[in-house]
Amino acid sequence: MFKSFPLLVLLIVLAGCASKKEEKTACCTPKKGKEIQAKNEIPGLSVYQLDMTWKNQQDNEMRLSSLAGKPVLMTMIYTHCAYACPLMVSDLKKTEALFTETEREQFRIVLVSFDPDRDHPERLNTYAESQQLGSNWTLLQGSHEQTKALSVALQISYELLPDSSIDHANSKVVLNKQGEIVYRLNGLSTDPAAVAAALRQEMED
Repeated sequence: MFKSFPLLVLLIVLAGCASKKEEKTACCTPKKGKEIQAKNEIPGLSVYQLDMTWKNQQDNEMRLSSLAGKPVLMTMIYTHCAYACPLMVSDLKKTEALFTETEREQFRIVLVSFDPDRDHPERLNTYAESQQLGSNWTLLQGSHEQTKALSVALQISYELLPDSSIDHANSKVVLNKQGEIVYRLNGLSTDPAAVAAALRQEMED
């Protein structure tokens, strides 16, 4: 699956770091006040070490490392999902609603597709418009290899089924300004205040 041994080691370490419980992860606690100035300052446990090129909903290429500098609320969905993914997006929108317009400029919300074959940028853009997602939302499509690598790093498992549906976990992950996992909340229709509190903590650091 992976082309390099260092990448495999990174993913194993990241998987062990992120707790499956609804709690802060002790091993990934960020250093206060640290800002990203260059790629070589990205910590070894950062998701941004998986610095591959993705396409966003505007059909522009971008790297995960370009998200550095602001906290990120990230999850994985696919736009043909009829039940779980709309609920997940609804959860994220409820979390976003707890912030003022000015505060929303201080963090990003990122949706990464499980379904590279169908969730091309035009489809993602249509989905973003139908869900009335704001300018601080980024929707990403990558290759199958990239998608699998990121899912391992985020500990959001999935399986492509013969009928083109996707069986997947439902987790909301908060990344600090350096891309380290600092909070995870599993499940659907969860308390938006818990995620908002984790984001606020990272916004203040």
